[in-house]
Amino acid sequence: MGANKNASLTVRNFQKALHRSTILDLIRTNGLISRTELARQTRLSQASVTGITADLRDEGLIEEKQTGVSEGGRKPILLAINPDGVHVIGVNLSIGQVRVVIINFQAELKASYITPLEKDYYSPEEMVDIIAQAIQACMWESNYSRDQIAGVGVGIPGPVDARTGTIRFLPNYGWSNIAFRDLLRSKINHPVFIDNSANNLAIAEHWFGGGKGINNFLVVTLENGVGAGLVVNGQLLRGHQGIASEFGHTCADPDGPLCRCGRKGCIEAFVGNNSIIRDCKTLIKQGKWSGEIADPDKLVFTDVLAELKHGNKELELIYKKAGEVLGIGIYNLVTLLNPELVIITGKGTKSGAVLFDPMFKILETYKKGEFGFEHTKIIIQGSTDLDMIREGSNHGGSDGDWAKESGTLVLREIYKSPTII
Repeated sequence: MGANKNASLTVRNFQKALHRSTILDLIRTNGLISRTELARQTRLSQASVTGITADLRDEGLIEEKQTGVSEGGRKPILLAINPDGVHVIGVNLSIGQVRVVIINFQAELKASYITPLEKDYYSPEEMVDIIAQAIQACMWESNYSRDQIAGVGVGIPGPVDARTGTIRFLPNYGWSNIAFRDLLRSKINHPVFIDNSANNLAIAEHWFGGGKGINNFLVVTLENGVGAGLVVNGQLLRGHQGIASEFGHTCADPDGPLCRCGRKGCIEAFVGNNSIIRDCKTLIKQGKWSGEIADPDKLVFTDVLAELKHGNKELELIYKKAGEVLGIGIYNLVTLLNPELVIITGKGTKSGAVLFDPMFKILETYKKGEFGFEHTKIIIQGSTDLDMIREGSNHGGSDGDWAKESGTLVLREIYKSPTII
């Protein structure tokens, strides 16, 4: 009898948490909504909606706003997310810096802090110390106490098992199978969520960017490597071990150049900014470079962009190959997943038409079959070429602040389960 009673209590608690999450998410997506409309959309009783929204209001997560249009009786009071009901921290780890931000419940930026990374190698323990110090400095400088922070989200430029908080592989430093979430959590004593940076970006795009209101879309990131975040049927695709979406490490040519992951011919080995720089160093050594570079080993991506402006034909051929490989890769993704939208973003988009014209040419060649291409929009974010928006208008999108998008990882967890705070 006692077991049945405990089971019934567990079911009721689960249902209540689910209803809370659903109502909170509806308030977020609608902006302003009445309790009556919440009851209609959720098919919950008016009493249940009133009780749940009262709890959310008492906890400071939502607030009552302006009155709505009367439908014959009293004007309904509309509910909205309380922007200052929750604050979270987002952290993004990149090859040159750690960026920390504080955002509110509507993902609005409230504070930021940057710590440069100047060494070629950091151990996981060293990096945890750096991140913890940067988090403390960000809170200190912006006058936030630790009690005001609900959690910390971290973006990692490599495969991550988000469920266990394990970094499977970090090319920057050669880390493998690092329990990074636990290391950081023990240092800062806050709830910590980590994921691949591209996955965080996909979550952010789904919430307040180009993917808002779209349940099937892809985000492809062109940075030092090539990443992807895949939203399928409204859910981020994670895979068996949480490391799905490693688009950059799908094979384009088994006999191609060596990738940072140790295999040959990955898409990243052709398209990633590091790979472009690798090929540019060869051009410099061959005397096929017009810019002044005293030391090829100090070449950076901005030097590559400057050389493109000089009209280096050999460099354009490198980009032509990269664009073709990227086009084939995106063709395969679209054929496999049939998305409504593909968003391409990251520093690599600044190369513009020299990369994307070959990509679109490949897509035009392959899209003739009946595989849904006519209904897939492709948007390039961050390109300096205005004609890089193809097959649809630009939906806006997140602002490219990867640390902010890491913070959205925490907000997502709070909306899924408000009891986290």
